[in-house]
Amino acid sequence: MSLQEIQISCRMVHHGAAANSSPKAVICIPSEQSGTDIVYASHSIVNVASSKRLQVGETNKQESIWNVYETLRTETRTSAPQNTAVSTVTAKRIITCISLLNHPPSRENGNENVILVCGFSDGTITSWSRKQSRWTEKVLLSDFTEYGRSVTDIGGLNLESNESLVLVSCSSGGAEYHEFDKECPPVHDALTHIPANAVKFHTLASGQILILVGTAAPRHNKILVFLYTKSQKPHYCGCLTGHEDWITCFAWYASYASSTDYLASGSQDSKIRLWKFETTTMKTHSSDTINLKLEENMIEEEKMIEDDDDEDSDGDLDDRRQEGEARLEIFYGNSVTAVFLEALLVGHEERITSVSWHPDPKAVYGQDLILISSSMDRCILIWSEHESGIWTPISRVGSAGGILGGSVGSSLLGFLNTIIEPNHGTWLLGHGYGGALHFFSCEQSPDVQTSTNMTIEERAALSPWKALPCLTGHFDVVTDLCWEADSGCYLLTVSNDQTCRVWAPVPTESEHAWIEIARPQVHGYNLSAITSLSTSKHLHMLVSGADEKELRVFDATVSFTRLLSLISAEDISHSSDESLERVERAYIPSLGLSNKATAADRAEEDASAGVSESHSRLPLERDLGSESLWPEVRKLYGHTSELARLTSTIQARTYPSQVQEFSELLVASSAKARDVDTACIRIWDVEQNRCVQVLAGGHRSTVAALAFSPDGRYLASSGKDRRLCLWERMTPKIELSTCGGMFTLAAAADSAHKRIVWSVHFCPFDPSILASGSRDGSVKIWKLVKQSGDPGELDVATSLSEIHHFSPNCKGLNNKPESVTSVSFAPSKMQDQGLLAVGLDNGSLEMWEIPLASNQDHKPKLVSCFPPEQCHIATVTKLAWQPMRTRHQVKRKLTLASCSSDHGCRIYEMTIPQALDQH
Repeated sequence: MSLQEIQISCRMVHHGAAANSSPKAVICIPSEQSGTDIVYASHSIVNVASSKRLQVGETNKQESIWNVYETLRTETRTSAPQNTAVSTVTAKRIITCISLLNHPPSRENGNENVILVCGFSDGTITSWSRKQSRWTEKVLLSDFTEYGRSVTDIGGLNLESNESLVLVSCSSGGAEYHEFDKECPPVHDALTHIPANAVKFHTLASGQILILVGTAAPRHNKILVFLYTKSQKPHYCGCLTGHEDWITCFAWYASYASSTDYLASGSQDSKIRLWKFETTTMKTHSSDTINLKLEENMIEEEKMIEDDDDEDSDGDLDDRRQEGEARLEIFYGNSVTAVFLEALLVGHEERITSVSWHPDPKAVYGQDLILISSSMDRCILIWSEHESGIWTPISRVGSAGGILGGSVGSSLLGFLNTIIEPNHGTWLLGHGYGGALHFFSCEQSPDVQTSTNMTIEERAALSPWKALPCLTGHFDVVTDLCWEADSGCYLLTVSNDQTCRVWAPVPTESEHAWIEIARPQVHGYNLSAITSLSTSKHLHMLVSGADEKELRVFDATVSFTRLLSLISAEDISHSSDESLERVERAYIPSLGLSNKATAADRAEEDASAGVSESHSRLPLERDLGSESLWPEVRKLYGHTSELARLTSTIQARTYPSQVQEFSELLVASSAKARDVDTACIRIWDVEQNRCVQVLAGGHRSTVAALAFSPDGRYLASSGKDRRLCLWERMTPKIELSTCGGMFTLAAAADSAHKRIVWSVHFCPFDPSILASGSRDGSVKIWKLVKQSGDPGELDVATSLSEIHHFSPNCKGLNNKPESVTSVSFAPSKMQDQGLLAVGLDNGSLEMWEIPLASNQDHKPKLVSCFPPEQCHIATVTKLAWQPMRTRHQVKRKLTLASCSSDHGCRIYEMTIPQALDQH
C-alpha cells in the first residue's frame, strides 16, 4: 500500500518566534475559548496565542503560560521594483504594526468576527478577517511610490459591513487616509505630509468620530485632530501642542455616563500628557468659515515644520497659557468639544512607548481612572490621581534582571509596548525590546475587597503584580537546530541573534505545550551551527559554532537537570549520568565570551528595585538571559575562518539500531572557505579535546552540508562546489597499519547537482541510502554500492549510484521548482518505504514517499504538502526528526522540527496509521 493512499495527519504544535521590535506589533483580540487571545507579528507572520493552565511538579498550584496555536502567513510579496539596489538589511520585509478594527459603539460585534489590519515595512497594507474560526487575507494596498515607506502605525474603523473599511496609515511621508468598499473603488488621500508616528480613532459620546495623528518631526510636534464624517475626507480641526519630541502613542478613556472623554498621549520627551475633551451644545456658529480657517492653519503648520525656524517652540507657548483655558475647540453641528490639558505626568526616564487605561480600576484600586505606561527605561508604571490633583505612580511593574550592558539575549533593554487584559485588567503584557512578551498577573489580597477606607497606596501594596513565564523566541535568522541526541527530550536552536535556546514540552490541561526552558549560550557572535553530544553516560552536552574560528563545548548545570526532571512526565535520567559533577549555574565574565562555572570576574547582573516578584517554577526571561547559562567546558581550535556546519555521530542515530560497530563519539565541522586549502572538514574527538583528522582534497569551496550515517561508517559532505563526497571509516586494524587517519575518500560525484547543495541526510534505518537537496530545485536519492569484501578494507571499492531524482511540487518564479534547502528522513520504516521531509527556499514543507528496495521500479511520490498557514514564510534552514528512544516503542506519532530565516522554530506532530508503522 502506498503512503500516498493513506491519510497521514499533520498539525503544528509549536511556533517559537519573538515579536518584531516595533511598538505596534502586539495587540489583544476577543476569543470564544479563552476570552482574550494575544496577536503578535514575527517577521511577516501573524501569530495567535492563547493561555493554558499547567501544573509543575507535585504541587497543586497551577501556572499560566501562553502558547502560539495558530499562525497567519501572508501571501504578499515585496512591492519594490526588482531593479532597485537595496541592501539586504533594508530589503528585509516585516510587519511593523497591527491594529484591531472596531465597529462604532452603536453596533454590536461578537467575539467571532474579527478584522485585523497589518502594515509592512515596504508600505503594503493587508487585512485579516476571522469568520467561524477561519482567517482570510485581503491585500488592501501593495503599490506605494518611492519604493514604499514603512508603515509606523495604522488605525481605522469597520463600518456598515465587514467589506467597508476606513483606515489611516502613518509613515515618514505623513498620514494617509484610505477607504475600502466592496462596491466602490478605493479612495486614498493625504491628511498631512508631516512625518507621522501614531494614529488613533475615537468616537465621542455625541457620536462624532475623531482621528488623532501624532507627528514625528524634528521640531514642532503636535497632535493633529481630524473630524471624520461619512462620504467625505476627514477635515482638519486643529492641533494640540506641548510635546517636545516625537509623539509615540495614544489611549482614550470614554465616559459614556457623561460628555467627558480623556486622552493620554506619550512622547519621546519622556512625558505623558492627559487631555480632557468636554462636549457642550451651542446655539449657532459658521462651520464653513471655521473649517476654511483651520485648513489654512494646517498648510501654515506644515510649512513651519519644513522651514524649521528658530522661533519659540509650541511647548513653551503652550505652557504660558492660563490654567483652565481650552487648547482647542472642535465644532460640528450645534455642538462644540473643548479640549483642556488636564495633567502632565513625569516619572519615566526614557521615551514613552505606550499608554493604556485600566478597564476596571474600581474593583482593585477604588478609583475611576488608572493609567498604565511603558518606557524604554525598562519599567511599567501604574498612575493614579492624588487628592491634590497631581498624578503619581503607585506601582512599578518590571522584569529587569539579566546582564547589565549585555546583549539583547541576556538583558532587557526596555519595553516597547504594554497591554492590559481588556475585560477586567487581571494581567499585563510587556513587549520587551528583542521580542519577548513578559506577563504579569495581579494577585489581589482579600483585605482589599472587604476594606472601604484604604488609601490608593495601601490598595496598590496589597495588589502586587507577579511575573509569569514569558512568550519567547529568536529575533533573527534561526540558522540550525538539533534534538537532544539520547532521547529527544528537548530541542536545541541557534540563531543570528547570538543565542542558543532549549525548547521542551510541558504538560497542560489539554496537551503538551512547548516553552523555552534554558539559554545555554549568549554569545558575542552570530551562532551558525549546533550538534548534541548527549549520551547515556554523559547527558546534556552540546557543541556550537559561530562566526569565529573555534568550536565551544557546553555541559548542563544542576539547575537545568532539576528543571527538566520537574517538567518531564517520565524519568529521563540515567544512573551513570547522576555521578557526574555539575555546577549549579554558569556566569558570563565581564570581559570575554566563555561562560564560566565560577562567579569570579562575572559581569554585573541587574538587581533593580521594583522588579516584580514571581512564584513561578518555570524560568522567566530575566532568568533565561543569565541564570540558565551552561558552563563552557572546552574549546576546539583548528579552523582558520568562521564555522559553517556541525554534525556528530550520535546525532545521526535517530532510529534504534541493533549493531553499533563504531562507538566513538565524533564531531565533524566545516568552515567558510576562502580558498581550496580551507575547504576542508575536521573530525574531532571531543572527549580527548583534539582534532583527530583533517579531511582535505574533497572540496574546492565551502562545505555547506554534512551528515554521518547512523552506523558511523560514512560521512557525506557537499556544498558550493556541487560535489558530493562520501568519506568511509576504516577498521581499527587498517588505521594502525596505514596511519592514514579514520576516514578516507571512498566515492565522489562531481556536479551531483547543477547548483549549490544545501543538505544531505542518511536514511536512519538503511545506511546505504542518502538524500541530497540543492538550490537547483531537485532532490536526489543515492545508493551506496560496495563490491564484495569486508567493509572498511582499502581494496573494497565504494560507489555512489543515483536511484531517484525528483523536484518539489511547489513552484517558484517562472514556474520553476523552488530551491531545496533541507532534507531529512523520518525515523520510521513503512513497508520498505521511507518518508522524506523536504524544506524549500520559500518556507514551504513537503513530505515524499521514497522507495528503498533495490528491486522496486516505483518512483518517489508526494505524500502531502503542509498547509500554507503552518509553513514558514522564508527559507527553511534545517529540518530534524525527533529520535525514537527504543526499537520496540509503540510510536505512531512522529515529531518534526524546522527552523527558518523568518526567525521561527516550528514543531509538527504527524500521526502514522498503525498498519504502516514497522519498527
